[in-house]
Amino acid sequence: MGGAGAAGSGSYEGPSLGSAKTFAVLAYSAITTANISTITGDIGVSAGAMSTITGFDAPADTKYGTDSLPPDDARTLLAQGDVTALVANIDPRACDADYTNVVGGLTGDVTLQPGVTCMNSFSADVLLNGHVYLDAHGDPNAFFVIRGNLTLTVADAAEIVLLNGAQACSVFWRISKQVTIGKTVKFQGTLIAGTAITMQTGSTLTGHALAQTAGIQLDADTIEVPSSAACTHPQ
Repeated sequence: MGGAGAAGSGSYEGPSLGSAKTFAVLAYSAITTANISTITGDIGVSAGAMSTITGFDAPADTKYGTDSLPPDDARTLLAQGDVTALVANIDPRACDADYTNVVGGLTGDVTLQPGVTCMNSFSADVLLNGHVYLDAHGDPNAFFVIRGNLTLTVADAAEIVLLNGAQACSVFWRISKQVTIGKTVKFQGTLIAGTAITMQTGSTLTGHALAQTAGIQLDADTIEVPSSAACTHPQ
């Protein structure tokens, strides 16, 4: 299915993370890593104590929970509220491209253009397998919103590739249910799961892992918040 893509323009106003922008990993409940994961950015749970964040090298991570010292005890709750607002901003947007009836979703090598790409289905979850190219065509204001109403499974060694000025801070994956990322995946953008997020061994994410109603499980992964200097819009 190579060469397919959205026809929309990235000139609309992009979504904003608000106070969640500092969080590399933000979950509702627990955050665990089977083997040490490298996190650049804040890590927090909005409905649990700091003790529910386990397996991380404490000096390398900034952790927040409901038992953080004031005013940080409210920090993750406020950030999760901004994630809810982000979803409310994304969900009503009209689709510029619709992959609803494409079997398997984003399989093979696929090119997406700026705008909103919809992968809604009432019967099939979305599989990302191969390379997904996000082409900004040199537009510094280009945004990519990829929206699906079931689950997203990313196959081992899949890769999100940014082309012609596309920035990780301008990519938003809004998945209504669980997200599972396989081994050695290279992923880009803000990943918003309605329930849980699982990243398997050795995968990397340049962006944010945000789980709205459940936990996040990692295993020797690397997650890094995109540099603000690279973005031309308010985050």
